[in-house]
Amino acid sequence: MTKGSDRDTARRELVRLLEGLECYRSWKISCIDRDKGVVTEDDLNQVVMPSSFFLQVFDETKGSSSAAVIKEVQQWYSHTASDLRYMMNSGDEAWTADARQFLKDFPGEVGFDFYAEAGLLRKVADKALKSRKITNQGDYYSLRELENDVSQSVLSSEELAEISELLREFENNANVR
Repeated sequence: MTKGSDRDTARRELVRLLEGLECYRSWKISCIDRDKGVVTEDDLNQVVMPSSFFLQVFDETKGSSSAAVIKEVQQWYSHTASDLRYMMNSGDEAWTADARQFLKDFPGEVGFDFYAEAGLLRKVADKALKSRKITNQGDYYSLRELENDVSQSVLSSEELAEISELLREFENNANVR
């Protein structure tokens, strides 16, 4: 493969990832607008940059340094995943419902799982597998979505079977369904 085709492949991956971040950005801005009636510059400064920013930086970057742009976008998935988990664990019913709906709609809109790109599902699963316990509802709901995703590639079938057992234990102990 030539360097040009490697760069083309990297750019396609960047565009794929940016589609998901743009989906998150639009959703977050619409939530702010709905809740406040107006979106200020300060609000926008708290949301991930538009896709065009990352594409411009990538296109202006020479050589293998362009990989740093993709890494930064992947880190944004981790940041935004953290925001979503905070919303779901905040105790605010509207925020919880918003975040859950976003995560439910996301794969249909962009074709992949948000948490999988953030690496968060793997971390949550590893924590549960290591401790042999699911410790909170946020982890429970994340792992339950993973269990229900027939196309998931985060866990091996053996790991998924163990996670399913832990989910049932959590459900039985917390009266969650």
